[in-house]
Amino acid sequence: MFASTGGGRIDLVRAGAAKEFTVHVHNGNTRAYDEIAVAFQMEIMEGTGEGPAPARNGLVLERRDPATGRWAPAELRVANDVQPPWLTPAGTPLAREAGRVEHFRLRAAGNAPAGSMPLMIKLVDTAAAEDAPYDAAVPVRTSLMVGVRGR
Repeated sequence: MFASTGGGRIDLVRAGAAKEFTVHVHNGNTRAYDEIAVAFQMEIMEGTGEGPAPARNGLVLERRDPATGRWAPAELRVANDVQPPWLTPAGTPLAREAGRVEHFRLRAAGNAPAGSMPLMIKLVDTAAAEDAPYDAAVPVRTSLMVGVRGR
């Protein structure tokens, strides 16, 4: 799995346009996956000086539906701890030697805190048993740096 965007990072402006990025998933493993999902998490960003950071850091994450081309909300977990893999919503199948490209976009609301924070991206085997070792349930991780600035 790897994530890519123009310039290697996602630079956002409060209340500005969304920035698109892709997540490329390839299963070169020795087995097929019944349910594999791309999951996103960030740590809590500092507030803007007007109070605590808003929900999801004031960021809106969307995924493009490959069947319709429409953008739909995607889950962005904002927390300073690790989410157990079994709490990730169900994924989709990925056969041996198969691959896919998923398209996402991220935008900052007008109340988003200014600053930089990595967007952690995990590939999660949502069919893994709850007691599976973390590295078995989350076979790969990467990140993209996200920066937010005022207008």
